[in-house]
Amino acid sequence: MMTSRKTLLTAILVIFMLTLTMSASAQDVTIKWFMRWDQNRVENVAMPVSEAFTEATGINIEFENIGSGSDYYTKLQTTVAGGTPPDVFYPATHVANAYASKGALLTISEFVERDGIDLSVYDPTILANYQIDGELHCLPIDHAALVVYYNKEIFDAAGVDYPVDGWTWDDFVETASALTLDTDGDGVTDQFGVDTFRNYWPMVVWSNTDRGLFDDIRHPTEFYGMEQGVIDSVQFVADLILEHNVMPSDEQRADISDLFAAGKSAMQVVGHWRMQRYLGSGFDFDMAALPLGESGESVNRADGSCFAISADTEHPEEAWELVKFLAGPGSLGVNMLLDLQVMTPVLSEFKGDPRFLEPELLPGSNKEAFLAGAGNYFSMYDPIHPMYSAFDSLWKQELGEVWIGAASAEEAMQRIADEVAYILENIQDYE
Repeated sequence: MMTSRKTLLTAILVIFMLTLTMSASAQDVTIKWFMRWDQNRVENVAMPVSEAFTEATGINIEFENIGSGSDYYTKLQTTVAGGTPPDVFYPATHVANAYASKGALLTISEFVERDGIDLSVYDPTILANYQIDGELHCLPIDHAALVVYYNKEIFDAAGVDYPVDGWTWDDFVETASALTLDTDGDGVTDQFGVDTFRNYWPMVVWSNTDRGLFDDIRHPTEFYGMEQGVIDSVQFVADLILEHNVMPSDEQRADISDLFAAGKSAMQVVGHWRMQRYLGSGFDFDMAALPLGESGESVNRADGSCFAISADTEHPEEAWELVKFLAGPGSLGVNMLLDLQVMTPVLSEFKGDPRFLEPELLPGSNKEAFLAGAGNYFSMYDPIHPMYSAFDSLWKQELGEVWIGAASAEEAMQRIADEVAYILENIQDYE
C-alpha cells in the first residue's frame, strides 16, 4: 500500500516548522517551477507536492510542465537566454553542468551548510556530478540506472534459464540468440532476443575497459576512442544487429516504439522510467543486473536529473525551500516518487526502502538489480563538459553508419577521434 499522503505531509510539516528560515513576506512570493514529467508524475506528485508546499510555507507555486524533453530544453534555453528563466527547474546531468559552467545556476553550497544538510546521505559519485570546483549547483533526485528487463513468460516458453548475477555479455548473446524466433517460418524474425539499446554503447565500453571515453570527465584532454577495448565494444553492439541478428534494425522495428512492452522481444536494457509501462503490459517480467564485461566489474549509470535554481531568480531563499521539499533528505517529493515506481533514488535512506525494493505491484522481483554497480558508476554524458553537445552529435552521426553496417567500428571511431582531437585543441571555445 502506498504511504498515506497524510502521514507524509505531517512529517514534512514537522520538518519545515523546525527548519523554515524565511520571513512572513514569503507568503507573497510565487515560485515558477518548470518540469518535464509524464502525466502520471504530474498528477500524483507535482500537484499534491505543490499543494503541500504552499500549505507548509505560504509560498505559491506556478507550475508548468512540458512532457517532451526536446521541447522542454528548447523552451528552457529560450527563457534562460532571454533573462526570464523559471526559479526551479529539472535538468539532466549534462544540462545542469553546462548551465552551471556558464553561471546560469545558483550555487547552493552555502544553503546546504547553513541548513545542516547532510550530503553524506547522497551517493558520493552521483553527487559529484553536480559539483564544480567543490561547489554544489543542484540536488540530485535520481540516477538513470540500467537493468535488463526480461519477459519471464517468453523465457519459460523457450525453456531458457533466467539471467543470474554475474552473467556475462557472452551469456547475454547466447540467451538472446535462443529467444530470437521466426515463429511462422516465413524468414522474418517475429520475436527478438533484445530490443534496441545501441545508444547505451558507452555502458558496454565501461564494462569492458573499466573507464570512460576521456581522461578527465570535467577537464578532458585525451580521448580513448581508438583503444581496442573501445572499438571492440562498439562493434559488439553493432553485431547484435548485423551478425547475431538478436537486436532489431530500424527497419525491423517498424513503427513499434517498445518491442518489449509489445511482447515482441524477450529482453530490454533500459531504466526505471519504463517500469510503469511494463507493469501495464499484462505479462510477467523481472529485472537482472547488467552483464559483466572484460573488466569483470559490475557497472551502472551515475547520471540522472536534479532540481536546480536559476542564478537569476528573485527568490533564492524560497526556491531553495522548494528544492529541499522536492529532493532533500526525508523530502515529500522523493517519498511520493518512490510510491509511483518511476525512479532509482539517490538518497541512501530510500534505496533500502521496502517501497523501492519490494513493491506490492511486483512481488518477489529483483529490484536490487537497479543498485548493482554501485562504486563503479559511469556517466553516459562523458565528458561532463560543455563540449559534450558537440561530441554527442558527432558520435550519433558516425556510429549511425556502424549500426547499419556501412562502416566498421574502427573506421567510425577513427573519424570521431580526428574530430575530437580538434575539439580538445580548441576546448576554450566550448567553455
